Amino acid sequence: MSRPVLVNSTARLVSSVVFLTGASLTLAFPVLALDVGGVWEVIEEERTYQATVDSTGNGTYTWQNGVIFNSKIEGTRWSASWKQSGNDREGGFSIELSTDGTSAKGRWWYSRVGTQVIPDPDFGGDYTWRKLSPTVLAP
Repeated sequence: MSRPVLVNSTARLVSSVVFLTGASLTLAFPVLALDVGGVWEVIEEERTYQATVDSTGNGTYTWQNGVIFNSKIEGTRWSASWKQSGNDREGGFSIELSTDGTSAKGRWWYSRVGTQVIPDPDFGGDYTWRKLSPTVLAP
């Protein structure tokens, strides 16, 4: 019988090959991105909650029925949009992951609160993320 497998690696192949071409030399190597999938503890100044995301960084979090979407991971920079149905707010975040992908620090901001659009990304705060467990893969 097959069982779920815990992923111990924090990197995933996101592009099969990158070619560097010179006058007489061509090199090819895989491009790796950190795998952010799993359960994270998110620590803000006033609260702590959990986020569960897939390997691409999209998922949910427990504060105000939050959803993380449009994630983009470039090197150690993870940015995404978020929406909270529990208090009718949305915005974005950008965090810098540790090189091993187990922690991150960065900033979140509002883009909308209720019917009010907030164009200034400085309206937000700082937070820290700490990975509690990796992604569980189906067999």
